[in-house]
Amino acid sequence: MTAPAHPPVSFLPLALLAVAFPFLIAGSAPPTSTYFNQVVAFGGCGVWLLVWALTARPSLAAQPASTSTKLLLLAGALLVAATLTSSAPWGQRLAPLACLVLAGALMHATAAATRAGRLSDWVTPLMTALLVAGLLSVVVGVVQVFRPELADGRLISFPTIAGRAIGNMRQPNQLSTLLLWAAAAAVWLAVRERQSLKVLAVVLGVLVFGVALTASRTGLVGVLLLALWGALDRRLPKPVRWLLVAMLPLYALSWWGLEQWLSAHGVMFYGEDQLKKTLHGDPSSSRGKIWANTWDMIAAHPWTGVGVGAYNFIWSMTPFPGRPVAFYDHSHNIVLQLAVESGVPVAAVVLGCALAALWRARAALTVADDDAARGARAALFMLTMVGVHSLLEYPLWYVYFLLPAAVLAGWLTGLAPVRLDPPPQSRFAAARRPVWCVTGAVALSGSLWSTVEYASVAVIFEPELSWAEPAPLAERIARGQRSVLWGHHADYASVTMAAKPEEVFSEFERPLYHLADTRLLMAYARALLARGEIEKATHVAARLREFRNPLSTELFAACDKEGGTPFQCLPDPGLPAEALRPSP
Repeated sequence: MTAPAHPPVSFLPLALLAVAFPFLIAGSAPPTSTYFNQVVAFGGCGVWLLVWALTARPSLAAQPASTSTKLLLLAGALLVAATLTSSAPWGQRLAPLACLVLAGALMHATAAATRAGRLSDWVTPLMTALLVAGLLSVVVGVVQVFRPELADGRLISFPTIAGRAIGNMRQPNQLSTLLLWAAAAAVWLAVRERQSLKVLAVVLGVLVFGVALTASRTGLVGVLLLALWGALDRRLPKPVRWLLVAMLPLYALSWWGLEQWLSAHGVMFYGEDQLKKTLHGDPSSSRGKIWANTWDMIAAHPWTGVGVGAYNFIWSMTPFPGRPVAFYDHSHNIVLQLAVESGVPVAAVVLGCALAALWRARAALTVADDDAARGARAALFMLTMVGVHSLLEYPLWYVYFLLPAAVLAGWLTGLAPVRLDPPPQSRFAAARRPVWCVTGAVALSGSLWSTVEYASVAVIFEPELSWAEPAPLAERIARGQRSVLWGHHADYASVTMAAKPEEVFSEFERPLYHLADTRLLMAYARALLARGEIEKATHVAARLREFRNPLSTELFAACDKEGGTPFQCLPDPGLPAEALRPSP
């Protein structure tokens, strides 16, 4: 397979907008710290898809899809169906639905372009953008660790933990995965373009040092995978293989050097704490507890699951005396999340399709064309990296990881051999291009609409964001509640600030399904009590007690006083979680 040596100028700027820029946005507006990062990734990928579909040759649409591509599209269709049939509030399912559809379109488009030998349409711009994002993110991390006073919140996010890089995504594990993606991109680009080994060594060294700055255990696993790639991949030039293996001792040296330098300057390297927790039997923080809780939820809802988007509500309302005290809206494991939300049968089919797609695509790893085989192996490493991360957290629930991962999946499956008998249906092939155009256009317009709606909610929390004189708080809340996508944040403000929450009882549903916290649960318990639903109020109070949050101390102080038995002190009725859904 041959491909142009250099990407067209038209697609690289789009890739920088859609892939690199989202990882580098430092500015934010409440209530979601990564809103701008995600909406730019979504809208940017929509623009990229639209421009590509409008400018690509019609013959691209006729490219036959491999079995691997079809299997992944089937898995995506099942996830879309599960999301459509969930009982969670519609507005909170709309954004995930849009992301799944766009991801499927990107994967299919990339597979078609790859099959036509046009890596310059998607793959080369993607890898270049990831490398740019990774190198600039190292600069961000260096400032956050060594010169935190220079972080201004506009170009560089404020560091939240001394001695630890968090990047502009504000999450060290996400930063480490980005840097390892960038390392893989650097290897692929350098080998393909026959770049200097010295330059590659410097770039990889900088990126691996950046991973050490995150003190991320996920990053450590990624560096091990990087070295393993070098040890096993005989299609790579031998000097490059040795270079990848050398990244592991370089990482260890960086870790030691950071510990010594920061200690000398009176700052504890965060990696010390991570190492101590791991050695003392806590390799996954409180994930073990949330995984155990999730497994119990799967056992209680094995066939249809709790519903996409309903995880936090069902978990918060289910008795778990040994639960982790933080509020979780995800199980931090993609396999468990699929099973608990969609049910074991759907999860099994989705995961089965994904594994079968990888199995069918394995031939791409051993094709005679060295460039194609190296590309397939680079894509596999990068998908494996984000897959391992997804077993510990949920990076694919962030648009700026999901959509590049879809392009990588399209690249890998596009390299898999295709049986041309029977030939693709001409009508179906002809319809692909309009579908790509419509999907890209809808993604672009949706990102703009979403931002307008988000602004109507952000002013509730930061009135100075208003274009004119800020309206009274009640008016800002009322306007924000009309937002389909983000109205749950306005509902949260309304119910938690209400003197009589029972009077706005219908507004509890959306925030409870988004993310229950102590303030929200206390308001909900008071509202239930005022409505005479004492048993439900007692159940909610019992769940609050399990979270052991200091904000609820005053609520339970009455239990230590003599006289009477307030509702929060009654025995836990242990109601089914579904019975706690707000109803008129």
